[in-house]
Amino acid sequence: NIAGIQLKADLLANVSGELGGNYFNGQAKYKFNDDAKVKASIVISSKAPNFNFILNHSDYIGYNWRNSFKNERSQSLNLKFSSKKWFDADVSFTSLDNYTYFSGLNSLTQTTPQQSEDAITYLKVKIGKEFKYGKFALNNTVMYQNVTQTGDVFNVPEFVMRNTLYFTDKWFKKAMFVQTGITFSYFSKYFANGFNPLIGEFYSQNQQEIGNFPRLDFFINAKVRRTRIYLKAEHFN
Repeated sequence: NIAGIQLKADLLANVSGELGGNYFNGQAKYKFNDDAKVKASIVISSKAPNFNFILNHSDYIGYNWRNSFKNERSQSLNLKFSSKKWFDADVSFTSLDNYTYFSGLNSLTQTTPQQSEDAITYLKVKIGKEFKYGKFALNNTVMYQNVTQTGDVFNVPEFVMRNTLYFTDKWFKKAMFVQTGITFSYFSKYFANGFNPLIGEFYSQNQQEIGNFPRLDFFINAKVRRTRIYLKAEHFN
């Protein structure tokens, strides 16, 4: 602790074995008052890709490989502000080198492990705020994401929204806790990763987009003593 700033750092390193790597996480926290606080962090890592990228044996001829990929390297700067009175904000900027991924057109075609030779930068900005009035509350989250890359290998939606209007009370002489509400969610259209069940991995694709439509989910959450009941009606499109 220095002048009200809490400092913390973690350092890990592989000192033996074929899969070398290291990890560093440095954090600084500062509390303005009982309500507002800020946290800044830097994360630097170098690690071998998921073992499924390196070695795979299968009865399917096209799904046998042994690769010698470089370590994936990432550097991330993060800033988080928290306040019940104002809002919560989270900003992060990440740089990825030697990003490893599976590529494929769809689950019926061969999915192969690949490693990007170009750097990828990823920016994420998220803001959240909850408003309360009596037994009602409105929880809101808005997120913006931006990726700079060569090709479509690291895909995320540009905008994500989530809003939940809910009611909380205690019924039957406060014997039952009840919470019920509606969640509205939306994300912009993007090329979501597909899934290959043969290797149990997601793969990057640029053939089919999803998103750009609203979804409404209804939920009921109740608790009586040690018994909890949760019902949810989900909206699919």
